[in-house]
Amino acid sequence: MYDLARLREEFPVLSTCIYLDSASTSQTPHRAVAAMCAYFYEYAANHGRGSHHLARKTTEEYERTREVLGNFLGVDPGHLVFTRNATDAINLVAHGTCWEPGDEVITTALEHHANFLPWMAQKARGVVVKVLPQRRGMLDPADLQEALSPRTRLVAVTHVTNVLGTVQPVREIAGIAHDAGASVLLDAAQSVGHMPLDVRGFDFVALPGHKGLLGPQGTGALYAADYSALSVSCHGGGIVEDVSLDGFSLLPPPARFEPGTPNIPGVIGLGAAIRLVEELGVGEIHRHETRLGVQVHEGLSAIAGVAVYSPRGSPVVSFNLEGMDPHGCATDLDRRQGICVRSGLHCAHPLASSLHPAGTVRASMGCYTTPDEVATFVETVREIAGAR
Repeated sequence: MYDLARLREEFPVLSTCIYLDSASTSQTPHRAVAAMCAYFYEYAANHGRGSHHLARKTTEEYERTREVLGNFLGVDPGHLVFTRNATDAINLVAHGTCWEPGDEVITTALEHHANFLPWMAQKARGVVVKVLPQRRGMLDPADLQEALSPRTRLVAVTHVTNVLGTVQPVREIAGIAHDAGASVLLDAAQSVGHMPLDVRGFDFVALPGHKGLLGPQGTGALYAADYSALSVSCHGGGIVEDVSLDGFSLLPPPARFEPGTPNIPGVIGLGAAIRLVEELGVGEIHRHETRLGVQVHEGLSAIAGVAVYSPRGSPVVSFNLEGMDPHGCATDLDRRQGICVRSGLHCAHPLASSLHPAGTVRASMGCYTTPDEVATFVETVREIAGAR
């Protein structure tokens, strides 16, 4: 196990609160902020747009993060497109696929809106969207088998739900989809950096920088095993090889999918953050967060009037207090002990509203969360329940 006390020194804000909202966004380590400051103070220039030494240094540092992420995932960095977030990565696929009327996309009732709305929006282009049902937060691969048809182009599925933390059988799902000739997009927003992840075997994987990878907001990536099915859906500077008054030719990927000035400092900070995750070890992070998930589940389950929806061991724990609005509970936790949790429908209305019309209270642990913080959280929920 890594040195938790030493790790927390990277996150000064943790001394001011109990932060249990890592499923929404992780805190950013000092080293990532320092890397971004170094860019601004020491060599700030644009990426790939100059021969002077500042531009060369900027381009080197930006592309080094692509190499760091590629090494972290065990893939060729050339198959990684930098995006603003996982939502942007999913939309790159949704809008970059050449759909024909009658083509089918299969998604699920478990999805975050980021992996649901982009596909629903394709209905305007004649795409048929099928939604697999969920049973207690899980998918049944048999439902996918039944939904597949010769017109199915893509299956888009989450790896870990952001509401319940349930881990889906995505390997089996990918195998079934590929056997039917369909591509697979994996939403890894709640898994990358939190648990071991092998992206190989999926056609596309959407990755946020600001969750398990500990990077700054506004960063993310799309892993594409094969670019041949994607067309460019956003045009501008930096993606072209040649332009004339009659037309243009594009650079090879991934450059052709990264138009305009990117989030240079964010990507550089992301590289520094990924190195920290590598130092800690994803396996160790997963074990630590799972232990905390068990502690929360057992603690909340022992409180009268508390309904726990997530499975035991999930580091994402949704719950409600009987007769209490989720937002009221979250506000009370913050007021009493400075405990930061999420409340509501969690940008996953179909799933969250199936648990409670107003959604849930969600506590989500990170690599920096301590058992003492979890104990304080459980005890504070007990106090709130007892005061009603």
